Amino acid sequence: MLVALIATPLLYQKLGEDQFGLVSLSLTITMLLGIVVSYGFHVNGPKRIALLLDKPEAQSTLVTEVNFTRAILSLVVIGLVLIAVGLGAFPGYSQILTLSLIILLGEAVFPLFILQGLDRLSLLAISNAVMKIIYVVGILLVIQSPEDARWVNFVLGGSTFLVNTILLAYLYSQRSYRFYWVKFSRIKARLIDNFQFFSYTTGAYVLVNGGFILLSNFVSDMELGRFSIAQKVAILLRTVPALLTQSILQNASRLFHDDKDAFEKYLNRVFRNGLLITLAMGLGFAFTSTWVVRVLAGEFVPYSANILSILCFLPFLAMLNVGNMIRILVVERKQLLSKAMWTATFVMLVLGALGSHYYGGYGLAVALLISEAFNALIHWYLLKKEVAAQSTPKNSR
Repeated sequence: MLVALIATPLLYQKLGEDQFGLVSLSLTITMLLGIVVSYGFHVNGPKRIALLLDKPEAQSTLVTEVNFTRAILSLVVIGLVLIAVGLGAFPGYSQILTLSLIILLGEAVFPLFILQGLDRLSLLAISNAVMKIIYVVGILLVIQSPEDARWVNFVLGGSTFLVNTILLAYLYSQRSYRFYWVKFSRIKARLIDNFQFFSYTTGAYVLVNGGFILLSNFVSDMELGRFSIAQKVAILLRTVPALLTQSILQNASRLFHDDKDAFEKYLNRVFRNGLLITLAMGLGFAFTSTWVVRVLAGEFVPYSANILSILCFLPFLAMLNVGNMIRILVVERKQLLSKAMWTATFVMLVLGALGSHYYGGYGLAVALLISEAFNALIHWYLLKKEVAAQSTPKNSR
């Protein structure tokens, strides 16, 4: 959050609204491609690592196969994007997007699922701080005018790749993981096994960020840039429920297997506290949106402040789904997860397109709130339906 307070006004003022909007659009597209690289391994990976703490050899095999698979995926995606750019795709910001692709290499070596499974989030915090410091120093040195817009995401990706590579090498050394060339049959098996989680994470990203890409087709680059000011804050806040889910998953998985009653008490306590925290966050940013935008943009932008006062409640609505997510993930109900997410994403795409077409950014902001609430509802409904279906034969006997 501190980095956002430093970097956003700096970039907004030096790049201008138009270039700032194109940089944000390129980053959104690159992060969507990053979903292909991560392939959902960060969703179920922590749980599997946590359950293999007393089996170092199996843990090493899992880590190496996942990392090798992600590396291959990153190279394939980068190659496809470069071909698309060569054929004339992404006019107006192809250079920015091309240089943004280094972010995908950073994603390929990001050991998030390992650190979460090992309960080593302190290392994640330290590496994240170092990464962001390098990023801020980089943009201070490199970004001086709108012509430098192409380097913004490159600096971010470069710092990400550097720090994540060092962190991954440290984990391999400390945990005595073995690196070896993984057979294609094992890569294929990992891809098939995790396809539903990949489908889910793709839908989840489109649900949260896809509206911004939709909006770019209906508004000017200037309005897109103003919307992105509010969106950056909202997306940052929206990560709180997601990070909470990931941070408690490994402990919840162990409790679920060992003590169902303790699991329910633990999950209910986290859920209740999470709702209170995210509601307080939403109210706080709603009342201070004018000040927040003034700090981020370096000037008061009424449009951005109004959008932020709507989007700041996304974390609270997303928090409604945390309990559902944990109950789904501890038993890896992959098909249910994918089905629920894509149902919610489809609703967002329809509402987002209609809202963006008729009301611009305001329409999209409201559509995102409705979609987030519907997302929690559809997960709850499908989970309840599946649990009831599974218990029916047992009850009938």
